[in-house]
Amino acid sequence: MRTGFAEVRLDDCCDFRMGGTFTFYTSSQMEFHTPLFASAWAVEAGENSFIWVSADIARFAESDADLIRKEISERTPVPFDHVLISATHTHTGPTARPSISPYFPKTDLSYFEKFGARIAEAGVKAWENIQDAFLSYGHADEWKCVHNRRYFMESGESMMEPGGPEFPGRLMKEGPEDPELQVIWFYKEAEYDVNTINKPLAVIVNYSSHPSELYALEFVSADFPGVLRRNLKAVYGDIPVLYLQGYCGNLTPRDHENDASWGHFIDGTERVGTVLTGDVLRIMSLTRERSDVSDIRILTQKCRLNLRDVSEEDVKKSDEVFALLDSDRAAFDALDVKDKAYANKIRNLIDKRKLGTYEDVPVSVVKLDDLIFLAHPAELFCEYQLDMKKRLGPKTVGVELTNGGICYVGTKQAYLLGGYEINAGFYTAEAGSVIEESLIRMAGEIGRKELPKKPFSEADQ
Repeated sequence: MRTGFAEVRLDDCCDFRMGGTFTFYTSSQMEFHTPLFASAWAVEAGENSFIWVSADIARFAESDADLIRKEISERTPVPFDHVLISATHTHTGPTARPSISPYFPKTDLSYFEKFGARIAEAGVKAWENIQDAFLSYGHADEWKCVHNRRYFMESGESMMEPGGPEFPGRLMKEGPEDPELQVIWFYKEAEYDVNTINKPLAVIVNYSSHPSELYALEFVSADFPGVLRRNLKAVYGDIPVLYLQGYCGNLTPRDHENDASWGHFIDGTERVGTVLTGDVLRIMSLTRERSDVSDIRILTQKCRLNLRDVSEEDVKKSDEVFALLDSDRAAFDALDVKDKAYANKIRNLIDKRKLGTYEDVPVSVVKLDDLIFLAHPAELFCEYQLDMKKRLGPKTVGVELTNGGICYVGTKQAYLLGGYEINAGFYTAEAGSVIEESLIRMAGEIGRKELPKKPFSEADQ
């Protein structure tokens, strides 16, 4: 196959407002941990050529992603719909535009344009680096670094990350995890030797777990994907490492079942990134298979999600938070982030509903022989990813926060149980199923068919 890669550093281009906590720090006030990058992958395949860039940012507004996609498409032969822009979802990078309420105080936001230009540069450079190469793939389950963060509580609702085993009122985990770690890497054809450890052109890693271990700490960091990238570069040299975030809307590295300090703070970030590095190196060292890849296809479409209603109680609670912002800033700053996020989402939801009762969001499917990527802009609960893997079989790679960022989309059960993710979401309970069915249908259109369903008695065993 014809493929190219590039990587451009982001955090050294300007001072930027930090994201993830509804605080108002800028990067110059932070301690440095790991650099932020835009890592790009280009594939030349005629009318199915594509460029995919993953950037260390919490998420993108669709409009910001579209500006980057437009610039890349204008500077390369790749059409706009074949350019994908994903976020790794680090919470210690720049604030994404969707996270900035028009009602909360702002700092200088011109850094969006600077970041966008560098992300586009990575995509263009990847296209310029196109060469013949072959692909290798491997996977393994890593249970230590992913845990479901939602718990049933005695109150009858679910709670996000309720401390460790002794947290009062906690009953049991609400849902499952997806522990699958998938690795795709590439070699130059002429340099491959099965008898030696070869330096790859680039490595793509896919895993599903929130990069929020440094949450509310004053660091600039790509979180555990940054540790993973740093460690792989220490082994293989300065190669691009793309981290494609799986569906992690309800997943965390923190082990609330046994030890809530696991996967938290600097120690947790380093541990999780290093554990995943070991998994990646083991997978790559054990795998000798290679593929030239002959069947390359890409499809991007829109699916329609209905916006949820806004109740009078929603408006009242939101107004109370914003009243504190005006009258008692210290009390506002002391509020839990879930209260600030809720207030922000309600006002943004009111603005959205002024334009209509639904939104059309982009979803994409990429097929490389028997490997298929399913991308969308939501923070989707992992149950949907597990179901899609069951329906489409092995080598199904879920990638969220692509070509925009539309916040949490939970399961229908989660909508009944409430909690942070549901209160912070924009859409009705059917949104997750709409995204899943759209992606499954598109997978069929480009040649990846659903597996036949097993008889009930067999599937139940």
